[in-house]
Amino acid sequence: MDEHNHHIRHEKNLKLAFILTLCVLATEFFGAIISKSMALYADSGHIFVDASSLLLAWIAQSQIKKEPTAKNTYGFHRLGILTALLNAALLLIISIALMYESYLRLIHPEIVNSKLMILFASISFIINIIIGFKIYKDIHQNLNIKSSFFHIIGDSIISFSIIVAGILIYLTRLYYFDAIIGLLVAPIIAIGAFSVINETINILLEAVPKEIDYIKVQEEILEIEGVKNVHDLHIWSLSKSFILLSSHVLIDDKIKDSADLCCIINNIQYMLSKKFKINHAVIQPELTMCKKDNGYCVAHQI
Repeated sequence: MDEHNHHIRHEKNLKLAFILTLCVLATEFFGAIISKSMALYADSGHIFVDASSLLLAWIAQSQIKKEPTAKNTYGFHRLGILTALLNAALLLIISIALMYESYLRLIHPEIVNSKLMILFASISFIINIIIGFKIYKDIHQNLNIKSSFFHIIGDSIISFSIIVAGILIYLTRLYYFDAIIGLLVAPIIAIGAFSVINETINILLEAVPKEIDYIKVQEEILEIEGVKNVHDLHIWSLSKSFILLSSHVLIDDKIKDSADLCCIINNIQYMLSKKFKINHAVIQPELTMCKKDNGYCVAHQI
């Protein structure tokens, strides 16, 4: 599937996830009103933030499809990364708020209708599972979807914890079980948030993507016939699925024909695409080595 079709599928999945999340929000908020469950009220607030995050992700994904302009020559891929960073920050806030709310409920347990609590949390859990299965296959290709997936995981865990708490409350009449489960759930949400934040910062710093072995790329380029040296090699990404490379390549003195030179460049680009999924590679061929005092040439050599 090409890049354009990937973007279309990602946008459709985010749109569907947003609509289903609104259904979860309406269900849990209605359940909170009639059951008087503070846990459902708190989770409704949590889901409202999730719905907002999915909406932002959906908008960002729609922007990615826009054609590059004279001002934004690479297009709008980074908008999705910034949105993913915002989503992850919201996840951290949610986890802190959940821990605080759980602590308060541990001190001052609330009397709730446990049967309604179980019912509405179960509906929420089922819808979240459906959303999770729908978007899971795209989490390794799109940071927005990965961030949204962690939101859904957080929702599912919280819904399940409310179900368990409701059952325990129904059996024992001890109302602090939901608070204990909430204190266990919050760190799981925070771990997911830190994972997304780490990846977004890596991309914004234009670091080498973690799935790319920098030295291996150098070695593979040197294996191409006619290449004597590789330097000023840079590998970075605009988004999770858009990896770029630029490099200076010293060509063998025996290469004189321009057709042979083009063949070497094409071979390098084909190899990078095939072995490393780098489809945007700019190769600058050279017949003499860059001078060491050239500030524009960072000579990372083997």
